[in-house]
Amino acid sequence: MKRIDKDKGIQLSLFDNDYRERTDKELIAELTKHSDQVAEEWEWNYSMERLYNRLTPHRRRIAIAAVELYKRREMGRKRSGRIRSSQDIDRIMRPIVADLETEEFWLLPLTQCGGTMKLIRISAGSIDQTPADVRVIMRRLVEVGATQFAVIHNHPGGNCLPSREDDRITERIKDAAQIFGFRMLDHLIITWGTYYSYMDEGRL
Repeated sequence: MKRIDKDKGIQLSLFDNDYRERTDKELIAELTKHSDQVAEEWEWNYSMERLYNRLTPHRRRIAIAAVELYKRREMGRKRSGRIRSSQDIDRIMRPIVADLETEEFWLLPLTQCGGTMKLIRISAGSIDQTPADVRVIMRRLVEVGATQFAVIHNHPGGNCLPSREDDRITERIKDAAQIFGFRMLDHLIITWGTYYSYMDEGRL
């Protein structure tokens, strides 16, 4: 995120700057002219969506881009290390899918020793469903040379319990993985505050 301005000789950074030391009110003031009203309501009942809606279209694009860059930086940082539990998977995937307004289905290929490989988004859908093509999942695992994997999707509605369709696709993926010789480590359903793990529930 850092670069050197050759003309001015100044090191610039997107995240490592004085904004990190500012209060919520001061940060909000940088985004919107309504900082006093926002700050008064912020601690208890002010939502990020309402804050976004107070921005001009240009500032809204900048804010969304900054959040996306932050997610990608966090994703890269948290991918280090080995996957040993559902908590490890949640640590990687939560910044990516927990706050989405629509469902997405992701594939996390792993090495034999549990090292993370390339994260792959399989599909993006609607508020309550997203397709997951088993053939695409198997093909991508072969392409990256994985030996085991986890799949992840989010429930924007907040209920982490799997649906019948979630159970069905989990069984189909597990059956296909056995044919191809892959180990299916887990299927995580992530919501804003928690997650459901098929592995932890003894269903894999």
